[in-house]
Amino acid sequence: MRSSPAGMWIPVRDGRDTVPVRLAAEGAFLPKPLPSDVLLSSRTHRGLADAQEALGRLDEATVRLLDPSALVRATQVREVQRSARLDGISTALLEVLVSQLPGVRPDTAVEPAITSYLRAGDTGFAAVRAGVTDHVALMSAVAGAFGGSESGIWRTHHTWLGGSDPFLLASPPGAASRAAFEQFAAWSGGETEVPVLAKVALGHFFHEVVRPFRHGNGHIARLYVGLELARSGVLRGQVLPLSTWIDRNLGEYRARVRLLADEGDYEQWISFFANGIRAVSREELSLITKLEAAHEALHHRLSGRRTGNIRKVLTSLIATPVTNHRQIAELHGITTKNAGDVCARLVDAGVLHRLDDKPYAKAYYAPDLLRLLSLTDPLPHRP
Repeated sequence: MRSSPAGMWIPVRDGRDTVPVRLAAEGAFLPKPLPSDVLLSSRTHRGLADAQEALGRLDEATVRLLDPSALVRATQVREVQRSARLDGISTALLEVLVSQLPGVRPDTAVEPAITSYLRAGDTGFAAVRAGVTDHVALMSAVAGAFGGSESGIWRTHHTWLGGSDPFLLASPPGAASRAAFEQFAAWSGGETEVPVLAKVALGHFFHEVVRPFRHGNGHIARLYVGLELARSGVLRGQVLPLSTWIDRNLGEYRARVRLLADEGDYEQWISFFANGIRAVSREELSLITKLEAAHEALHHRLSGRRTGNIRKVLTSLIATPVTNHRQIAELHGITTKNAGDVCARLVDAGVLHRLDDKPYAKAYYAPDLLRLLSLTDPLPHRP
């Protein structure tokens, strides 16, 4: 077995039938407690400062939107889509949004999984807003929400990072991973000299390799970043879809995780992670500018037709660029008939298009907004 400054490898004595042979021979990685201080070069400190500045600009830009909560919800859904993709569940943003419409039952296996991902995020951010500071309580609630139960949340089996291309066996299940998780919680809540973004980077790595929970560990490790940024006051909501960057740089991401496990080089990981946060923040700033311009253009397209309900629905389309009568009625406190009238006028103006194919009957999408939010996802074909 090898050991390193970052941790050690523990022999795997059971579960070999479920563990890849190469990883079973190597052993399970168990990280050591994180340090109270990390010596970083001036270059890495500058990278952390640049990332922090980019996050601050993103937070400020979010507030200037007509409805900042709309962007938060749109980002949560986009983050879930990309995070699920990293876990092997590939689906377009359109499909994710349709799966969440009230009264619609898509003929797809994606919906139950997507609901679990969204439920975990909603639970975590609600707890942060309520002032929960205990890390074990917060992440246990998130894990319980993901699995649909607050009981039996702890992992009892061996698991590994990398899915179909495994590259690291996670910490041993049971007492070892529970103890490591509780050590991390003590470190997270204690006094350290580690800069906040470096702390988030190390915390993400720790959740990735310990994987203490029965279900959803990859998503929970990614969700932790947004939760910790909100809890520490860096961001006011989830407006940083980090999974987009991880998905785009997956090969290097995995190599960096492995390098930290092998060599204990915290600095290379912190620098890499800070660069990712800065890149995503800048992309989201650009997206906000484009959303504002698209929203203004849609308002001009509705010249002479902008009743109070139409204006409210148009603003909410940033969060719900795929919608139906029932969702609009519930969001804005109007009747489904009034919602239908609003949709008809928005269709006439070209703001909304109908989705007539099953299972999307009687649903609508805003192509200008969905195109911006979908990144590389294809738009549905308009009949």
